[in-house]
Amino acid sequence: MTPLPKNTYWKMNESGFTMTELLVGTAISLILLGLVAGIIQSQTKTFQRQSQLGQMQANGRAAVDFVTRSVQNAGYNIERGQRFLAASDHYLTMVFDDDNDGTIQNDEIMTYAVSTPQGANNETFVISPYFDQDDDGTVDSSETRDYNISLSLTGPPFNFYRITPNQGDNGVVQNTVARNIDNIIIRYWDQDGNRLPLGVTLDADGLPVPPYVIPDDELNDIRGVDFEIVTRSRDEDPSGNYVNSGTYFAGSVATQNSSNTYSDSYHRETYVSNTSPRNLITAPWGKITLTASPATVSCPDSSTTITASVVDGEGTGVGAGILVNFNTTEGTLSPASNSTIGAGNATTTLIYDWESPSVTATLSASALVDVAGEDYPVFNAIPVAFNSGDGIFTDDFDDGNSDGWTEEGAANWNVASGQYKTASNGDGISSNGCAAWQDYEAQVDIKRNGSLGTSEHVGVVLRYQNSAQYYLARIFCTLCTGNPNNHQYVLELVNVNTGVTVLTSSSITFDNNEYYTLKASVEDDTLNAKFWRKTDSEPGAWEITATDSSYTQGKIGMTTTTNTTTFDNVAVNPL
Repeated sequence: MTPLPKNTYWKMNESGFTMTELLVGTAISLILLGLVAGIIQSQTKTFQRQSQLGQMQANGRAAVDFVTRSVQNAGYNIERGQRFLAASDHYLTMVFDDDNDGTIQNDEIMTYAVSTPQGANNETFVISPYFDQDDDGTVDSSETRDYNISLSLTGPPFNFYRITPNQGDNGVVQNTVARNIDNIIIRYWDQDGNRLPLGVTLDADGLPVPPYVIPDDELNDIRGVDFEIVTRSRDEDPSGNYVNSGTYFAGSVATQNSSNTYSDSYHRETYVSNTSPRNLITAPWGKITLTASPATVSCPDSSTTITASVVDGEGTGVGAGILVNFNTTEGTLSPASNSTIGAGNATTTLIYDWESPSVTATLSASALVDVAGEDYPVFNAIPVAFNSGDGIFTDDFDDGNSDGWTEEGAANWNVASGQYKTASNGDGISSNGCAAWQDYEAQVDIKRNGSLGTSEHVGVVLRYQNSAQYYLARIFCTLCTGNPNNHQYVLELVNVNTGVTVLTSSSITFDNNEYYTLKASVEDDTLNAKFWRKTDSEPGAWEITATDSSYTQGKIGMTTTTNTTTFDNVAVNPL
């Protein structure tokens, strides 16, 4: 056995790594770092995608939850006005007592709508809610004002807003409920399952085709609301390979200022809600129904009988002694409250003074139904129309006759070629409408077929009493001799009361064989008139104004002293 040598030393190579070794090590390190960076980048994109998907889902759920809850509560504890104040395919306004204090405040009037952030407003609608403006715990008939709600519909993405009116003025507060909304469609139906608005175009699947607006007289018919909202991610998918293609629903807000199709890298999800206003269907404790007889009142009639029928949760009349409170947006009620009799019916009379020639009142009624010792509210509202004929008065004489016009004086009136004319010289008045009308504006297109003589006139009659008493807005010839180009005309407001009193006047131009429009209005004791060539734009301001209190109501009419005048397109609008 050979022993190991003593004092044996291990010698280290102190020359370091070779260049080849360093290069190989560096390459391996770079590969590892690349793999790590790729994993981190992939995880970052996944995190971004999941975060945006989560936000997109939160937006959709928030929008659906807000609308569903509000629709279900619409009408709760309101005493004046309607549950729904405005409705269309992309906005909805409803009212309910959110804090259950028995009074409607301004923040309990909620409009939900989409609008493009920072976009230019291109749509405005008006709501006229009732709420407790003076904070005295009650909502009086005078506590209402108009609010203009403006939206920008310049294409997606939209924000989904909750809009409430201000307490002290006619401004609004707009709060964002959800962002990055790609599209929205709200659909409505009545108690019979008919889609609203009545007569709306339906597609092959029976769905209403936007755009549409529910008219005021159908808002109380809403018994169901379908809410479909499409949300999208804030940014496009970071992978770069994701493509999302599809088609927007025809006519919806997403298509108004953009293509009907999309092809991009945004993620989208659709959320749908089907709900009904709980205060519009039979509640567990009962309901109240309203009828008006007649439902439409034509001048000179001025009243209708309203019957409220209160039933319990079984549909049985509540019997006698239940107090029903009535309210109306127009006219007066006699009485304002009444107790049920017999099978649960209470009545009142709605009276209108014809201040305007056409108006639709919203008549509401509320009562408390006792269930096991506790009172539960029931409420309903209906529209009641006060119209003259078909409502706002018009006549273009295209039917070839002058039916409804009462002709007086020496002039012979006739209809020819869709125009109303006089066939002989001499004073003549042709009147129409209702003697109970008070405040309105009337206009007519006028053409002279030749020269008027000096002191001859044509005009529009306001508040006509009889052939010797009325107001008149007239075109009067002060000098009509010699060259027709030098004839002189004035626009006058006149009080005819056996004699003629000129209230005010202004010089005008009235060329031969040119149609002009004469518009005049009367409101309280203020009269206005303006006159312009039909091919020109209507002036913004009245040309002449006067004050007179001789007549408070009366029909409309046309008058002339010459056979050179043609009348057409008569229109009367309420003020």
